[in-house]
Amino acid sequence: MFPDLAAAPLASLDRASVSLGGRRILDAVSFRLFPGQTWAVFGRNGAGKTTFLRLVRGDIPPDQDGLGRRRYVAEGRDQSTPLGLRQRFGSVGRPDWDFWRGHEGTVTVFNAVCAGFFDSRLLHQPPTPQERGRAREVIGQVGLADLADAPMAALSEGRLRAALVARALAPWPLLLILDEVLDGLDADNRARVLGAMAVAAASGTALLATAHRPEDVPPGVTRAVVLEQGRIAACGALSDMSFFETADGGSPPAAASPVAVADILPGEPEAGRRGGETPLFEIEDADVSLGGRRVLTGLTWRVMPGEGWAVLGRNGAGKTTLLRLILGEIHPAEGGSIRRPGLVELAGSDLRDIKTRVGFVSADLESAYPPSATVSDVAASGFFAGVGLFFTPSQAQAQAVRAILAGFGLADLASRPLASLSTGQRRLAFLARAVVHDPRLLILDEPFSSLDAAARDTAACAVQGIMARGAAVILVTHRTRDILPGIDRVLRLERGRARESAA
Repeated sequence: MFPDLAAAPLASLDRASVSLGGRRILDAVSFRLFPGQTWAVFGRNGAGKTTFLRLVRGDIPPDQDGLGRRRYVAEGRDQSTPLGLRQRFGSVGRPDWDFWRGHEGTVTVFNAVCAGFFDSRLLHQPPTPQERGRAREVIGQVGLADLADAPMAALSEGRLRAALVARALAPWPLLLILDEVLDGLDADNRARVLGAMAVAAASGTALLATAHRPEDVPPGVTRAVVLEQGRIAACGALSDMSFFETADGGSPPAAASPVAVADILPGEPEAGRRGGETPLFEIEDADVSLGGRRVLTGLTWRVMPGEGWAVLGRNGAGKTTLLRLILGEIHPAEGGSIRRPGLVELAGSDLRDIKTRVGFVSADLESAYPPSATVSDVAASGFFAGVGLFFTPSQAQAQAVRAILAGFGLADLASRPLASLSTGQRRLAFLARAVVHDPRLLILDEPFSSLDAAARDTAACAVQGIMARGAAVILVTHRTRDILPGIDRVLRLERGRARESAA
């Protein structure tokens, strides 16, 4: 099953450590990756998985402590740096989609994929005819052939991830490194991306892919490594399913129960909030067009206090556009309308005040925050509905922030900047932001993505605690098993049109 140990590994770590910001992230890690091997990387949020991937690829160096080292052997070269190799080490991770979510240019999917040949995000030189043909090929493999000339900035979250996988696959990679890439993909795009990954693996490409759930392990992966507090806790054949227990099982960190999360929020629950007769918002016959394309058509929908809704639909069906419409970031075309009578009763007619009664979680919101923002400031900004903290919280608000961070198991990370957190830790920080101000409407766009099992339980408890206080919840997800008890209504979007049903 395993290669001859005398063969040269493509990449090897020997007691390599990584320290960032004065903290030891990886501690004396030894690992060998041979050509064509396929590995899953497991571990709880904050275990060091992303740093491990970056170290293997050569994006960051090991500590120069004289104890550890890193080597590469590829294309007849034996070297200690990735110089000349990273163009063949395709990678997709959080910095990539953060970049494209913040990019407002007109760079097309085709040009972004072609940039992968040069290990850059933007295309600065013309690709060869062979490269152009390869780019079209991988774009088709991930199901985006009809969007090759569309701007990257216009893609949905799921389609953006698929485009980034195509970019990583384009340069005939020796190694493919994927960090939580399946989050946000619908069933069809998920199948296409997995199929493209399988084609690459069959051609001899080595693979390192992180996963928190068994279904997110790409087909054909045969080996697994588990990280725990910056060290390798287990390493071997994936067929030993104890890897999932090692990575996500055991005793979870102290997580608040639904009642406990509700108890730490300011104020008393309002018994009448749940069954009120005034809709929080109501949309009537709304059409929305973006970039000259109709995204939502004839949408009519209303949400009452205390209701729980799941919003389902394929990538590109209009789910993100619907959330932006509710939040007032975009407006319906003439003839349609959106009113917020229940929120106006609570906060007044100013949209800025209305947003302070709404909790919101999305990958786009996370990408909009500066990397230097601290966890405490992120949570506190929920009181003011801003991107960043520009006001000084009151004493009561500061106390609520400390309590909610403790409830999410983030108290020890309160002063840490977002840039130092794992993807899952960041998501928990933004979930804390969404609930710290006891919102009347909670909008969650794929809230459980990138969370380990214990963190998912903590997040689910927090959402149910808010629901217990009478808040309405809108949950956007591609995983129906993430629909929580109490969310008993479904809005399905298909090509911009909506239909309602019971969960």
